[in-house]
Amino acid sequence: MQNTMTGGPAAVFAMPAARTIVNLMLGGLVGLLVWEIWARVLTKAVLGYPLEPAGLIDALFQHNLGLTVPWLLREALHYAVGIIGYPVAYYLISRLVPRWGLVLDAVVLATFGLAMARLIAAGAFTPLHFMFLTAVLALLASRFINRSPGLADAISWGNFTWFNALGLMAPLGGLSFYLLGEGGDLSYMSFAGHVIYGALAALVFEHRERRAG
Repeated sequence: MQNTMTGGPAAVFAMPAARTIVNLMLGGLVGLLVWEIWARVLTKAVLGYPLEPAGLIDALFQHNLGLTVPWLLREALHYAVGIIGYPVAYYLISRLVPRWGLVLDAVVLATFGLAMARLIAAGAFTPLHFMFLTAVLALLASRFINRSPGLADAISWGNFTWFNALGLMAPLGGLSFYLLGEGGDLSYMSFAGHVIYGALAALVFEHRERRAG
């Protein structure tokens, strides 16, 4: 997705049009609704238990502040991040960072590659990890054969939301890097879910912005 803003950084940090704010939130909402199906229904069917972002929020508060966050507040924070937080971050990064899709891909490649290298060095690299690594590398490499730069960048954004959740927030919450210490199956389902969420959120937003002219 190309930078469609004019006027430089000042134009980005200025309050965007109401239409743009609505479009960002609609994109986040669509992506989050599909994420919920993936996380709470499909992941549970495959693994026997769902993905629970609210659990990660609780781990962050418990590990860093020793606080237990009520379930309702954790869910509210999860939805706020999905509908507002990530879309706002997407808007800023996609409008301010040159070739941002490649930059985000590089971040994911470097950090996930490091995580896998640690497993190999520790003798804990399993066939599941190999398949996981192959899937991530294949998705990153798909940029070079993807005829739609917009779709390629949307996938990159989805990859980055996964890095943010499990490469940054999980360790801050006292959990393993990318949750690979927990076996990798939960991390893989989270990877797929975040790619779907982030890509949909970005695509819906950009589509609505283009239609609005």
